[in-house]
Amino acid sequence: MGGAGPQASGLAVWAWVFYDFANTIFAISILSLFFPLWIEERVGSGVFLSAPSLVNGATAVSALLVVVSAPLFGAVADLRQRRVPYLAALTVVSVALTAALDIAGGILVGLALFVAADLAYQSALVFYNALLPAVSAGRGAGKVSGYGTAAGYVGSIIALVVLTYFVESGGALRPLLGPLGGWLETGSGANSNAFLPTAVLYLLFSLPAFFLVPDPAVRPPRPVSPGAAYRDVARTLRNLRDYSGVGTFILATVLYTDAANTAIANMALYGRVVFEMDNTEVRNLLLFSTVFAVVGSAAFGYLCDRFGPKKTLLAVLVLWFVAIVTAAGALGAWMLFLAGPVVGVALGGMWTVGRVMLVALSPPEKLGEFFGLFSLAGKVSAVFGPALTVVLLFAFGGGAVAYRLSIGSLAVVMAFGIFFLLRVPDARPKAPNGAPLDSPGAGAEDVGR
Repeated sequence: MGGAGPQASGLAVWAWVFYDFANTIFAISILSLFFPLWIEERVGSGVFLSAPSLVNGATAVSALLVVVSAPLFGAVADLRQRRVPYLAALTVVSVALTAALDIAGGILVGLALFVAADLAYQSALVFYNALLPAVSAGRGAGKVSGYGTAAGYVGSIIALVVLTYFVESGGALRPLLGPLGGWLETGSGANSNAFLPTAVLYLLFSLPAFFLVPDPAVRPPRPVSPGAAYRDVARTLRNLRDYSGVGTFILATVLYTDAANTAIANMALYGRVVFEMDNTEVRNLLLFSTVFAVVGSAAFGYLCDRFGPKKTLLAVLVLWFVAIVTAAGALGAWMLFLAGPVVGVALGGMWTVGRVMLVALSPPEKLGEFFGLFSLAGKVSAVFGPALTVVLLFAFGGGAVAYRLSIGSLAVVMAFGIFFLLRVPDARPKAPNGAPLDSPGAGAEDVGR
């Protein structure tokens, strides 16, 4: 097993890509648009009980749970030498909980289901990301990652169009579907009508990954001890200086992911609260931004392979900084439509290049564990970003000015992320045999050993 092995099949690559298509449907529908607007319908935008406070608070709780679970899941990916079964199980759980949102009668039940669905969704990504080397060997990790992210945003565009029809046309669809349409609300702007179709699309486009993505075992499986998993992570954190640049990159990831994820999660509510945008305007903003995310994810995948992940990621983060400053200081809703495309391009590029950067810095035998840390870093940031938003909203009395200040603070966080990324080595992904992942000498069985 020390030589070069065959490339993963094109079918396997596209099965992996379609999972990105699937999970981004969940992200834009539940995390960014329809669920936050569903909460806003019920509580409005007051100071102490507001949609921004509740959604950001629930996101922080979910993120804290992922912080606790990510090291264990990373150890499972490495020690059990199986990723696809766990990916499938967690995805199905998230799908079921998303479907259950449709029958959530109260705000507290809805928030609890949201937290659990997001936890399963985020945990599945640990196993999904750990499959990247197996599907990209000999093809270019940046390109394959870029294909996945671009496909995800194509899925978002399609989902926004389809789900908007369910939200706005429940009254017309219900008689057409007959007994199967009983779950639809008939009023215009019924955001809960998006939940069940989101679950169906999420599951449908995930299925190819469950059956077609290679899941090579490069060593015998070993038992997983939860205590040992956390001790291993603690030891890894203590010894990060032995892995050049990984610790600094993880710190940079905490900061830039904090800023980016918090901005994205608040995009719909920010437009609603600060500029009184209606549902159609908010959806159009997200749709417009997502079109540019497709361009960014594909383009930055190629730029990553050509110029390396560090230079490419720095360019992405500068775009993020510009977009956040523009949104925080926007003079009108029209300026959000200027910031939106920049957010889209930067978002697509951030996910495409970030995971390639981690592959470049990580020893192959630590890849699953480091992807666990990568997820943990993102979730640590996802605790603090939403929590900071809630604190600033309370401190400044809620409303538009407080919301502007909370979004503007993210530009400072992003600047620190850029500072620490500048201190990371300019590495390229390699297989254990020394061949770059975009060369024919990097076989799938070489990756993750």
